[in-house]
Amino acid sequence: MGPGHELAATALDTLPITVAIIDDKGEILLTNQSWNEFESAERDDEHIGANYLAAAATTDDEYAQQAVDGIEAVLAGDRDSFSMEYPCHTPDQKRWFLMRVTRFPHDGQRLASLVHLEITERKLAELAAEANAEQVQKERQAVEHVLERVDGLVRTVTDAAVGAETRAEIERDVCQRLAATDPYVLAWIGRVDVTNRRLSPREWASDDDVPLEDNGLVLDADGAHPAVQALERDDTQVITDVTAHDAADRLWPRGASDHFQSVAALPLTYGDVTYGVLVVFADEPDAFDERELLVLDSLSGTVATAMNALEVRRMLTTEAVIAVDVAIEDPSLFVTALSATFDATVSYRGLTEADDGTPLVVLHVDRPLEDNAVDETGIAHDVTILSTTDDGTLLEVATTDGLVTALSEHGAVIRELIVTDGVADLAVDLPDGRSARSAYDLLERRYDRVELLSYYERDEPAQTPHDVTARLESSLTDRQLMALRKAYYANYFEWPRDISGEELAESMDISRSTFHQHLRAAQRKVLAELFD
Repeated sequence: MGPGHELAATALDTLPITVAIIDDKGEILLTNQSWNEFESAERDDEHIGANYLAAAATTDDEYAQQAVDGIEAVLAGDRDSFSMEYPCHTPDQKRWFLMRVTRFPHDGQRLASLVHLEITERKLAELAAEANAEQVQKERQAVEHVLERVDGLVRTVTDAAVGAETRAEIERDVCQRLAATDPYVLAWIGRVDVTNRRLSPREWASDDDVPLEDNGLVLDADGAHPAVQALERDDTQVITDVTAHDAADRLWPRGASDHFQSVAALPLTYGDVTYGVLVVFADEPDAFDERELLVLDSLSGTVATAMNALEVRRMLTTEAVIAVDVAIEDPSLFVTALSATFDATVSYRGLTEADDGTPLVVLHVDRPLEDNAVDETGIAHDVTILSTTDDGTLLEVATTDGLVTALSEHGAVIRELIVTDGVADLAVDLPDGRSARSAYDLLERRYDRVELLSYYERDEPAQTPHDVTARLESSLTDRQLMALRKAYYANYFEWPRDISGEELAESMDISRSTFHQHLRAAQRKVLAELFD
């Protein structure tokens, strides 16, 4: 095998997809490491020399037959390529793959490449979206068979929830339909601001001039309010007669009973996620009997289901992210321990990977360190000093179970991480509310004290840095990408430079000339992305 073949085979082994080359009879000529590992997990027979088509044809499976037909059509020259999606479930896990077959000539032979790419995450997201849509429909059908409400309340509110395109539209339409139905005179839907623990009406509608609560409700201070109780207890709360309620004067303006005499508050919950609370006011006491509450419970479930369906759909199509800022106080956090050890401010620069896939976190310490400073601290992590200047020291930390890598697994993008005086200020962007809640729960479980400073949604540009990175990563080699990331995180492109090309080359265990070769190639591709 010539050097060109060896290079191709080695390159194939680095790909995170399974690849095999077959001849025109279906015999396997070459496989990459991912193929070998996957097939070995499935069965113990040899791969090279086996007939892929013959093995697939013996399987009594419609997907296998579809694959055989497609591959044979490509090998026969009837089509240039073929692709299909198929399930490959195990007793413990559901999995889906995309197979792509492409014909190519070599030394007079007609060969084909078989590529299998796992698409389980995408498929699960699609199935979740479909399941939520079906759940909304089932909820709607169930609600319409509940006791009929005056003027078709069930049907009109359900239509408003299911047919809305945004959450605000759901909230607005539901409140309007409820307020327009006797004996209801006011309805509002509130959301919780987690940063200041305040429940505030976001949409509301009223009959005539019924007053609305002012300034929202503080969860810790206004615990007597039925809306706060509904949220905290995750259950419907009712005041049957406002005039006889002990805390009525504190909860509503004086004379409120002239406008409404009973109140019901219902949490808007889907699964373990609470989207807010629905509060309905009626102009007569005891308006919320068992029949009314049955209708309202069903309606609140429909509203929450519709909100969840919108959130799932937004997860697949949105250009917005959830921005979360927290402060973490825990001496066991590695960057915090590093800051305390060196009595310095430590800041996060970026994340890359070693050749073996180990995450490499680049950190900056705001004071110069001696070459043996890391060794003398007894730090357990694999820490390397990349460079030292008068302004500080650049460190590279190899870790598989740190804060940065854990957040990355939740889809988080770190905007800022700075540790000073034992406090780590962390700012991250997450793709959706579920990821944000999951990431925040992770932090609370891991660390002693986690304070939420801000939580808000912000729009990303139509083309995000992730889009550009995805395209570049498909064209850059691993070495080119590592050289580019290390140079950027280490301020190699600043003047004066914090680090030399020789130091960066040494950190990659390559020669200076090879490093610059990788870097120049990567720069050309970045500029092509910018200008072409």
